[in-house]
Amino acid sequence: MTKKVSPFKQYLKSSKSIHYSLVVILPLLFIYEIGVFILFRDSFYEMRNTGEVLLRSFFAGINLNNPFIISGILLAIFIAVMIRGYRIEKAPGLHANFIIYMLIESMVWGSILFIGMSLFSDLPLQIMGIEDKLANLNLAVGAGIFEELIFRMVVISAVIVILERGLRQSEMVSGLVAILVSAFVFAAFHLFTEPFTVPVFAQRVVGGVYLGVLYAYRGYGISAYTHIIFNFLILAETW
Repeated sequence: MTKKVSPFKQYLKSSKSIHYSLVVILPLLFIYEIGVFILFRDSFYEMRNTGEVLLRSFFAGINLNNPFIISGILLAIFIAVMIRGYRIEKAPGLHANFIIYMLIESMVWGSILFIGMSLFSDLPLQIMGIEDKLANLNLAVGAGIFEELIFRMVVISAVIVILERGLRQSEMVSGLVAILVSAFVFAAFHLFTEPFTVPVFAQRVVGGVYLGVLYAYRGYGISAYTHIIFNFLILAETW
């Protein structure tokens, strides 16, 4: 007899999956890329988040510079991973209410992060003018998508594989080290776009640890939306 799983446990498991994560991320990815073409058509590479700069630098390294082709490749990769995740996880289908719950949950985690960071130090983001407001709304979305993809999903997964399979470390030690490494890498890459100050760097590390733990326990979709909500709250405070 199959043991019945409670709706809450089913939600926790499903919402953490790659399948659900990419389903909720894909609409925002489309919106973000369209926004980039409209808002930054004359400066396509200048105003980017650190995660996406890394991806686009990789494409530039292989002499692929057409922004439309790059965006198409990124969208295709997301869709391919979503389909692959669906098949591997053998998901029974989508529950629309789960997606709504994921958005609500992300709002809660994002609000907690915003309050915590506000108490920790001043948030280093200022906005000027209507055009800048629209641009920063778009960039806030991109930061959540790509920075969580690179600094959480990729870095944490890579460090865990190295420590567990290569150095035979325990799952707990590997996970803890991976989260700390990803947090410091996350903070360090922001130094390409902002001057170094101890409070701001420490704030980035603490925020990176928070998002890393959230990724480990709640998955990519929740961590990405939490990051986006956090960015929106920063923008809202300046308005």
